[in-house]
Amino acid sequence: SGSPVRPSDFNRYRLTLPRLGGGFSTGYMHYCCWPCVCDTEDFIRVDTRSITLANGLNRTFQFAVIGNPCDKPEELTVPFIQPFDRRETSIAESAREVRCQDGVLEGATLSDHGLPIIGMFFDATDAEEDGVVAGAMEDLSDATPGRMSSVVKVDKSGRRQFQDEREYKHNCKDRADNGYNSGMGEIFRRVSAVSPIPDEALLTNSATNEDNISPSCTALPEELQ
Repeated sequence: SGSPVRPSDFNRYRLTLPRLGGGFSTGYMHYCCWPCVCDTEDFIRVDTRSITLANGLNRTFQFAVIGNPCDKPEELTVPFIQPFDRRETSIAESAREVRCQDGVLEGATLSDHGLPIIGMFFDATDAEEDGVVAGAMEDLSDATPGRMSSVVKVDKSGRRQFQDEREYKHNCKDRADNGYNSGMGEIFRRVSAVSPIPDEALLTNSATNEDNISPSCTALPEELQ
């Protein structure tokens, strides 16, 4: 989410996203509001990263990643008009933490394929061996925004319900047709669109970040909280 949230069933959204190295993964993210679903579907992909937990154990988790905006640092200063107040701004002005040094996004933790991690993609315990929950990629005939769905298998977080991304398919189209004038506006979309993850990266199994040192992490994933 673009805003701080306290995790709950109501702000827990289930999504099925393309995975680096091939295939798809079903998992959960927590959002302040539904427009984040649309932006996630458009730009966020799933990759892995080995993490050293507070107890010293090493585990590989799934994370949400975007393309590296520092592939084209000149784009950070290109002006654009915010849809809310029609004010002219730029990524460099409105997202000052997005800074580049020799093609590297300053302060970023990178995934196994060398992409900036923006958050954890919490595993769906209902997922089958291919990583996808059965039926999760099929359209709903009665999409109802705000409707809660129930999990089949309750994970260690104890959360039993979620909102399904498919409920918002029509909302996302309407939002796009109206210039993304809801949610966090253009900032996240502009950053992610500088150098979006290419389709080719979703078809290769070769990691490009093998020399990165795994970070220590004191925060536990959702199923361990």
